[in-house]
Amino acid sequence: MTSEWKRADEAGAVDPVSAKQTLSMLMGIFETARIVPRTSPSRVLPLTIISGFLGAGKTTLVNRLLSEPAGRRIAVLVNDFAAVNIDEELIRFQSGDTIGLTNGCACCSINGDLVNAIQRLVERDDPPDAVVLEASGIADPRGIAQIALANPAMRLDAIITLVDAETIAERLRDERTRATFVSQLTAADMIAVNKIDLVHAPGNEIRDTIESIAPKRVVLETTHGNIPTDVVLGAVNRTASLMACSPADHAVGFSSTAREWKDPVDRDTVLRWLRDLPPYIIRAKGTFAFRNEEAARYVYQRVGRREVLELSPETVIPSSESRVVLIGFSDSWKDADISGPPS
Repeated sequence: MTSEWKRADEAGAVDPVSAKQTLSMLMGIFETARIVPRTSPSRVLPLTIISGFLGAGKTTLVNRLLSEPAGRRIAVLVNDFAAVNIDEELIRFQSGDTIGLTNGCACCSINGDLVNAIQRLVERDDPPDAVVLEASGIADPRGIAQIALANPAMRLDAIITLVDAETIAERLRDERTRATFVSQLTAADMIAVNKIDLVHAPGNEIRDTIESIAPKRVVLETTHGNIPTDVVLGAVNRTASLMACSPADHAVGFSSTAREWKDPVDRDTVLRWLRDLPPYIIRAKGTFAFRNEEAARYVYQRVGRREVLELSPETVIPSSESRVVLIGFSDSWKDADISGPPS
């Protein structure tokens, strides 16, 4: 048993609702295995799950992604626990596609709504560049991730959990909400403390609380869900740039840069360099051609502590080139820290 699961267990006893959701999640995975094609996909869609308790600001963040897509076609899966999908009505259809799941938590969609929605996106002639799933405020995002990843055409990029800075103490005190709230924190790769402008407590107190429950996560402070699209979704096709949220929104600034190699690179050297990047680099995403594997293409993804290197089914870069984009906190940024590795 990992320390994370120990903390979740200590937060409170498992109630019948959680047990029912777990059973439903497993049934959803079985349904996914039944529906998805058995052949290898021609391309893999990156999935980002936006999690957080009711009122944390998930829909506001999704609206920002749709209004500022950074050149991407974003498909959004909206999930609401109620019979009427209020969140879907709030989403602005400024860009991308939105598919509503109205029959309860996506992680409990026994009838395969989530599975079918994902499959429709995968099979489209013009599939999106990224898929964002806004989870119900009472859902455990682990269940959604397991169902999605049962489809070989999906790749989990990140689970991002939003926290309402005003109500975090209340959520942890209340036995009715604590277990769900803790599960959303411990499932996250990145945690965004939203509405930070509405609290008087120092930000480090909230950070210390989060660290005690979900250690070693990337923690951002923001208002109005103001997080740049490249931070939420990662990037592989943008030139070096400076990204900064509006100071009026009390949000942290971000910087990014790209590294490129014209010839195939040494796998061990590059991976060692990526793993040794300073902790203020919160996102890294790249495509690589490795020496002695010139016919293959690999995709590298890192957000917080999550790191994945996998073979790509499609040709995403020229035959011998490699490229990686790094995103981090502007106030800690030092070019000398990220100058390598040798080609």
